[in-house]
Amino acid sequence: MRMRRRQFTGSLLAAPIAAGGSSIASAQDDAALEYYRQAKIDWRQAAGQSLTIGLNKHPFTESLLPLIPEFRKLTGINVEYLILPEAEYFTKLVADLSQQRGEFSVIMTGPVRNWQYVTPGWILPLDDFLKNTKLTDPAWYKLDDFYPALLAANRWNGKTGGGVGEGPLYSIPVLEESYILAYRKDIFDQYNIKVPTTLEEMAEAARLVKKNAGIPGLVARGTPSVASMGTGFMSGLKAYTDGQWSEFDDKLNANFHDPRSVKYTEAWIAMVRESGPPNWANMQWYDAMEAFTAGQAGMIADADFFAANYEDPKKSKVAGKVGYALLPSGPGGKPYAGLWTWALGVNKATRNKDAAWLFIEWATAPRTLLNATVNFRNYNPARASVMNDPRVQEIMGAWGGGSYLKVVAKNLESARVAWTPQSERTRTGDIWARSLHEIYFQRMSAADALKKASAEVDKVLKEAGIK
Repeated sequence: MRMRRRQFTGSLLAAPIAAGGSSIASAQDDAALEYYRQAKIDWRQAAGQSLTIGLNKHPFTESLLPLIPEFRKLTGINVEYLILPEAEYFTKLVADLSQQRGEFSVIMTGPVRNWQYVTPGWILPLDDFLKNTKLTDPAWYKLDDFYPALLAANRWNGKTGGGVGEGPLYSIPVLEESYILAYRKDIFDQYNIKVPTTLEEMAEAARLVKKNAGIPGLVARGTPSVASMGTGFMSGLKAYTDGQWSEFDDKLNANFHDPRSVKYTEAWIAMVRESGPPNWANMQWYDAMEAFTAGQAGMIADADFFAANYEDPKKSKVAGKVGYALLPSGPGGKPYAGLWTWALGVNKATRNKDAAWLFIEWATAPRTLLNATVNFRNYNPARASVMNDPRVQEIMGAWGGGSYLKVVAKNLESARVAWTPQSERTRTGDIWARSLHEIYFQRMSAADALKKASAEVDKVLKEAGIK
């Protein structure tokens, strides 16, 4: 996939253009900007400056792009963006941050990614921007409108092994992502398959879907990278152990080979090998999402907001045929869902810090996120006012016969970042993911592969001076 780079210098695109000529369009542009001009700040204080925004290929990105000309007209700030697929994006981002080149002024990031950037001081805490009344009108911006769990996820006090929800705020969330089970309700109903509430029931449901419907019983991320680990797989593992397992013990010794982890991993890999797609080992998140959307699987345990794709009749073969449920629980009957938020942060090396903040303030303002959601499908929005807007509720409320919003609301009561905070999370997660390939391809037993992963991770943390 090619990178996409573009400079925005043209007229406003966010507002609809009515028939009748440029004068009507100009009036609509001005009316659209009046909302932002209510903020008691000078939006044009950085006019003439330039920003490059680093973006991952993602539905949020697609919802933001049509709105950027609005920011250009409001502020006079020139904006370019660069979009890359996730693996390439984070590789390029780390190179830019670590070398402090400042190519990206604003970055698309999130809680667990920030842990790598905070320790060496590559990104800026945002609290000073929020407190600076020259740059932020707190009554207009309404920080308390964001779901508290999402803001907390983006705070960290820099303490290895803990401290999430404490200390500085390093990025502003743009959407909520927790992990749920989506399943083909039409197939489950036709063949009288039970919606699973345990891992064992999930494996049986996957087997029955494959046997009766002739499609993979489930799809899942499978690439040997950290991006495959922290979603449905890790949430399921935490649930399987009633939330008691962590990838590290209290002394930061790697714990992947814990007997409970071994047992869960054996069962998960056996399920994927027996009932999953033959290309599981190469599936990125968007491969899994698109396979389910195309009607090529009976279940997917992954991000909740993927439902926007499933339920879009223009893209999906399964629209109106999907049900939503909490991920299977463990022996104690307690569900568990990890939490992630895509968010926007500021590169410390940028020369135009105030302009970068103005972009984030605009991009995460209530009206911008509402526009991105209603018109360009940014699900699930990070602000409660946007999520509760009648237009948003009308759309999302129909998904899964009403089951979708109920499941997401239940997750938001307790969902939390599943990973242990430490700056080498990406490297250690990659090691863990590679161990699943050793098991899947039957090169090693689960016990041996996970024990080897623990030893490799301990070595990484020691070399990094973490332990």
